[in-house]
Amino acid sequence: MTIFSLLLILAGSPVLAGDEPVTEPTEQALPWVMDISVAREMASKEGKDILINFTGSDWCGWCKRLDAEVFVHPVFHETAGKQYIYLYLDFPRGEEAMAKVIDEALNNENRDQMSVNGFPTIILADSQMRPYGRTGYQPGGPEKYLEHLAELRTKGEKVKALVSEENDEQIQKLLVDAFSVMLEQDLLGHPAFSKFLELAEKSDNPELIQQVADHRARKKLIGLLNTREADFPALTKFLQENPKMQGGEVLNALWMCSQWLAENDRKEDAKGFLQRMLADPLVQENKDGIKMIEKAIHTIDHETDDAEEGHDHDGDGIPDH
Repeated sequence: MTIFSLLLILAGSPVLAGDEPVTEPTEQALPWVMDISVAREMASKEGKDILINFTGSDWCGWCKRLDAEVFVHPVFHETAGKQYIYLYLDFPRGEEAMAKVIDEALNNENRDQMSVNGFPTIILADSQMRPYGRTGYQPGGPEKYLEHLAELRTKGEKVKALVSEENDEQIQKLLVDAFSVMLEQDLLGHPAFSKFLELAEKSDNPELIQQVADHRARKKLIGLLNTREADFPALTKFLQENPKMQGGEVLNALWMCSQWLAENDRKEDAKGFLQRMLADPLVQENKDGIKMIEKAIHTIDHETDDAEEGHDHDGDGIPDH
C-alpha cells in the first residue's frame, strides 16, 4: 500500500506529478547542468548554492508547468542565476530522454537521500549538495517563485551555518534553531544530518528531545503507510497512541483507517478519526476536504440509523420498525 492522493484534495496543493495540460515554453530555458560533479565544481568555484530540479521531463505535467510558468522567464534567471547553479536530475520514462541522463544510479541515490517522493521537487543545497530547503510547483509566476525561494533561503541559512560549524559548543547553540528547519523541510534523512539527529536526541533540551520523538513517530507512520498490504490494526493502534499528530501522512492514515473501522462495525472509532481530520489545520480552510469528511460522517450515521430501524429485537424474524 502506498500513500494515496487524499492530501491533494485536502490541502489543494498539486505537488505530485500528473499529466496536466500545459502551455509549452516559448522563451529561453535555464542553463541546466545534468552532471552532479560538474554542478558541485561550478558552485564551489563561483561561490553559489545549487538549485536541484528533480523532474520527469517527458511525462510530468506539473514539471512542465513549472518550466513554462517560472523557469523559462528571463526575470527568474536574472535573480536566481546570481545565487544558484541549476542542476537538472531527470527521471524520464522515454528512451530519448533517458539517453541524456548522465548517471541514473547517482540520480537515484540523491533522490533517496533527499527524501524525494514526488515530482517536481526543488531542493536548495550548498555547494557540497547538503540540502537546506525544499519546495515544488507553486502558482504565481517567476516573481512569486523568487519570493518563495528567498524565504526558504533565509530559513536555510540556519542549516548552512550549522553544517559549516566545527566548534562543538557552537554547534549546540546553532542546533536549536536549525533543527526545526531540518524537520520542516524533511532533511533529516540526508547522511550529512544524521549526527545532528543524534545530538538533538542526547541533548538536555526538552524541546529538541520532543522534536526527535515526533520525527521518529512520523517516520514510523510513513513506514506503516508504505507497505504492500495495509495493516489496519497496527495503523489504528499507532494513531490512537499518537492523538496529537497532524499533517499530510496523518490525514491519509486517518482516512484509510476510518473506512476500515466503519466496515468492521467500529463506527464510533471511525467517526472519531474523521472528527480528528476536521481539526487538522490542513483541512480547516479547505472546503472540498471538509465536505468530503462531513459526508463520510453523515454516511456512517445514516447507516447506523438504517441498521437500528431494521433490527429485530424480539427475534420474530420481522424488523421492529
